[in-house]
Amino acid sequence: MAHIFERLEKNSKGFWRTYRWFIAVFIIALLCDAASTIHFMLRYGPEAEIHLVIRFMSMAFGCVVGPLLGMIGKAAAGVIVAIYLRRFALCIFVSASIISFLAAWYNVLVMTVYVPGILK
Repeated sequence: MAHIFERLEKNSKGFWRTYRWFIAVFIIALLCDAASTIHFMLRYGPEAEIHLVIRFMSMAFGCVVGPLLGMIGKAAAGVIVAIYLRRFALCIFVSASIISFLAAWYNVLVMTVYVPGILK
């Protein structure tokens, strides 16, 4: 375990300054995903959530607090992994941001337009 903490400490030097804009986009993407998840959960309930952890957190803490806690967990995990694997930090932030923006798009457009039409 000491090796892990040493690597995190070594890789964190200058990390925030170097990747601040990518971290900002990553956080905005996670906020968009969380907001769109809250939007559709208030309409369809937490049972419609595909992500199991977010679904269980929403069942336990509610349709607003659950996705927000999930967003905080994803942000913390993403930053820690990016620091630990600093060589791949750019790839981690860009790919995670794209996935989160696509998830937000799915929650807003696909879930509200296509899914109810298919269910009818």
